[in-house]
Amino acid sequence: MRLIRRLLDLGLAGVLVVLSPVVSPAQQDFNPTPLTNLDTEKIEQIARQTTVRIFTNNASGSGVIIARRGETYTVLTNWHVVGFNEQPKLMTSDGRRYRIINRLTQLGNVDLAVVQFRSFIHYKVAAISSELPISGEPVYVAGFPMYAEDRVNTTFDQGIKAFRFTQGLVSLLAPKPLYQGYRLGYTNHISIGMSGGSILNQKGQLVGINGRVKNRDPDFGVYSFEDGTEPHPLLLEQMMTSSWGIPISTYLKLRS
Repeated sequence: MRLIRRLLDLGLAGVLVVLSPVVSPAQQDFNPTPLTNLDTEKIEQIARQTTVRIFTNNASGSGVIIARRGETYTVLTNWHVVGFNEQPKLMTSDGRRYRIINRLTQLGNVDLAVVQFRSFIHYKVAAISSELPISGEPVYVAGFPMYAEDRVNTTFDQGIKAFRFTQGLVSLLAPKPLYQGYRLGYTNHISIGMSGGSILNQKGQLVGINGRVKNRDPDFGVYSFEDGTEPHPLLLEQMMTSSWGIPISTYLKLRS
């Protein structure tokens, strides 16, 4: 019970295990060229098609399809979603369930992991942007809350119907990475279970991965910087009112 409470205080919005391959550039739908801004409806459609739900025996999280090679798909998620459980399963946008086929491992010291599944069905792969979003820029967040609105009953039986999509703004880009690689703060509301879900820009490109909900207890070190220093009290106040994600650029650096 103490472990579960500590995980929740750390803002772990989901909990799913697999030597993870780091995806090569040729495998990814990497799109560095400028695109036009999309309307919200189109961005939501992209989020629905590329976001998956990950289940364990007693918890769930989210993930994003970032690559396909033949019939093998690669999904990026948070390490805390998959790193503490056995035999996770994955559900795609059409409601199909898949077994995770790779042996999970954490990517560096960052709260990221890669999982893979096989399917002959064609699923959309998220386009990736290596550019860091700036403060005030609109962002769109997607994932699958683990609990219903009453915060008591789970949404396990809802499957992909529990999908949630929210619009907000980048509230701040931390001057340096926080513990476990978090750096991107945003105003969007996220819930437990949405960890590992996508953060998209106005072009529908993946710019980050969800990971921490708002208003966590700073005593647990969730707002401490990676180098062990602490934020100024004024910055801490702003950090606490933001949701947090890991920039996709962090993954790209680990991949290279």
